Amino acid sequence: MPRLRSALFASALFAIAFTAIAWLAAASPAAADDAASLVGTWRVERIVDTDAAGKRHYPYGEKPKGYIVYDPSGHLHVQIMRTPARPPFAAGDDAKGSDAETRAAFLGYAAYFGTYRVDAAKGVVTHRVEGSLMPSYTGTDQPRPFRIEGDVLTIEGDSEGVHFVRQLRRVR
Repeated sequence: MPRLRSALFASALFAIAFTAIAWLAAASPAAADDAASLVGTWRVERIVDTDAAGKRHYPYGEKPKGYIVYDPSGHLHVQIMRTPARPPFAAGDDAKGSDAETRAAFLGYAAYFGTYRVDAAKGVVTHRVEGSLMPSYTGTDQPRPFRIEGDVLTIEGDSEGVHFVRQLRRVR
């Protein structure tokens, strides 16, 4: 009887292990494909926020410049600037800008870096921010609903009463 119990126990463990491996093999390629599809350099084409009244805002101008880079090791960096670019500071020295010049430069540029992970089931990429020009971003997770259609990456969602759209094109 003990041998029969051992054999049944071993069979049950094998069945559980086989089922788990089969499930992981079936689930994993989709997640890997979604994560792999993000890998690369993406050029910013459009950034627009729409408020509850339907008014559109272009926080970096109507033709912003910048890139989001997702690398295969799970790291990312984001650099976005307002266009047209701000003129050089009147003092001719970046360390000696007036309060207004410095504020305009800060508000006209977004930069952060960190790691990312993809939740394929939810269609969300989460940016885990390790460092940022904006102090409040450092150490936070920034979930981004996304979709990829051909060479176009669209990050779109709602946050604090604002609908945001970030459209980027893959750099080849």
